[in-house]
Amino acid sequence: MAILGLIMTLMAGSGVADAAPDFVVSTPDTLETVVVTATRTPKLLKDTPVVTRVMTSKDITRSGKQDIGGLLEQQLPGVEFSLGMAQNPQINMSGFGGGGILFLLDGERLAGETLDNPDYARLNLQNVERVEIVKGAASSLYGSNATGGVVNIISGRPKLGSHLKLNGRYGSHSLQSYGALATYRKGKISNSLDARYDSQGEIKFPHIGDFSKAFATHSWNVRDRAILTLNDETSITARAGYYWRQRNSTNVSHERYSDISAGLSATWKEFTANYSFDSYDKYDYEIATREQERDYRNRQNNLHLQYSHEFEGTGMLTAGGDWLDDYLMSYEFDSGSHSQTNLDAYLQWDWKAAKSVWIVPGLRYDWFSASRANRVSPKLSVLWRPGKGNCALRLNYSAGFRAPNLKELYMDFDMAGIFHIHGNPQLKSETSHNLNISAEYLKGSRNITVMAFHNIVDNRISYLWNEALAGLQYINLRRLYLTGVDVTAMKSFAFGLTVSGEYVFTHEVYGKGDLRANPTRPHALTLKADYSHLWKPDWRFTATANFKWLSAVTGDVMSLFSPEAARQQRYPAYSLLGVALSQTFPKGFTFSVSIDNLLNYIPDYYYYNSPLTTGIGGSVSLTWEI
Repeated sequence: MAILGLIMTLMAGSGVADAAPDFVVSTPDTLETVVVTATRTPKLLKDTPVVTRVMTSKDITRSGKQDIGGLLEQQLPGVEFSLGMAQNPQINMSGFGGGGILFLLDGERLAGETLDNPDYARLNLQNVERVEIVKGAASSLYGSNATGGVVNIISGRPKLGSHLKLNGRYGSHSLQSYGALATYRKGKISNSLDARYDSQGEIKFPHIGDFSKAFATHSWNVRDRAILTLNDETSITARAGYYWRQRNSTNVSHERYSDISAGLSATWKEFTANYSFDSYDKYDYEIATREQERDYRNRQNNLHLQYSHEFEGTGMLTAGGDWLDDYLMSYEFDSGSHSQTNLDAYLQWDWKAAKSVWIVPGLRYDWFSASRANRVSPKLSVLWRPGKGNCALRLNYSAGFRAPNLKELYMDFDMAGIFHIHGNPQLKSETSHNLNISAEYLKGSRNITVMAFHNIVDNRISYLWNEALAGLQYINLRRLYLTGVDVTAMKSFAFGLTVSGEYVFTHEVYGKGDLRANPTRPHALTLKADYSHLWKPDWRFTATANFKWLSAVTGDVMSLFSPEAARQQRYPAYSLLGVALSQTFPKGFTFSVSIDNLLNYIPDYYYYNSPLTTGIGGSVSLTWEI
């Protein structure tokens, strides 16, 4: 048994208790799934007052994707990943970049960032029960960086007994992936240990562009999670993780990234306490001398407390707060390192005002020591489900907030004499107002949801050329308006076929003269067909087809070296079609084939907003579950 599981076993002694119930209701294809992200308390998806998108473990398996970026791009029409400076991935989700989308792993923040984006390679999907996505501002619950939405990746809970799952995958561009997941659950103890190795060869793009290749990379990711359930009201969870990645960016040196994380949480009746530690490092590794020098470390210590009390028949009161110690040592700092403290407190009342009406007001206060930024972020959500419950109307207002981070405040970075980036201690915090209204219709196997949204974003943090400094400097931009419509529809058939589609229209209105450096494609569409058939016991065939179309968009390309005016660049529309097939066999074997880009789309020029495809590709995988 893993080390954490052994510790928990010693704590539990020799007594045997009834197995702890699973946290997620076992009906992932219905609205009876229990979610937590929208209200920070367990709630049935159909009763959540904020529109929440859920991707279950079944969805993840059938998608054929192993990383969070590939999954989100495939499943959500308004999501696009692209390569930023130095080929670092960055997200655009309905107009919000990485600085406005908060990624959580089991509700915990991630240390380390590049261009405001976390290291997405840390977020593999090997042991994931579900992914919950809340679009729109969520700062009233999650504070800074949640101005555009929250993506919460939630780990799976072990099944009764001992289980081992082994898998291997090989694909295009020398893709190799090998993983193992060992789980144990008996009496008071459960433990999950997963380890994964991923490798991707260098990808040479067939046409010229702003970049000609994607660097080869390989990584290790190990996580252990143990739970001791003393009784129905008391449990203790311990976790630990290690991550290491190397990127072969040049012939003389490689970039290395590593992370060590740990956490301990306890739940007793209505109280929850959680401590987490996360330390993310970047190194330069010299091949000739075999020496490595750390030039970046982000270390975070976080203490979270929450109290929830349910009033029978009327609702639930939730109150909580955080203490976050944030330390950053970076090669981009002239003085070496900086640190800051963040304190916050939040309050939420989930009120069942009537038989079919839920009203959820909330309020949060944040304070950051480095920028002396502070903000009160309110929210109000209303859910009305009249009659037999086939229809639902949701109305939401939420304030967004993002304090300037240490890099934006104190950066003093000379890029080998090519250009210089200056921080700005006078930066104001980003603030936003998000309003959305949605109508849902559910009857039998049919589900249709229409949502309209409007975002007002002030003091966006970016960088522009400063003539006086003869370089780039972080500044606050003028107001941005993001308005749009999101339409989803789904239909299931008795013979095992489910079809669904989602269309998103996004309209951006920038301040006059402001740069559109990462523009949002105004139209985006996804279509999905999912078929499953059980031939006989232990013989199941599944087939999933995913189609995605994104419209053309025009953006601005800014010079990094001079004050010359930005030039406009048009990024063409494109379509992608993928198919994933799998067959299960007796003795726990599953064979899968994934084919990407069946339409063989190849960009004529690899722009900043181009998909990183070189044509038809794919992978094959074999999984064995004992």
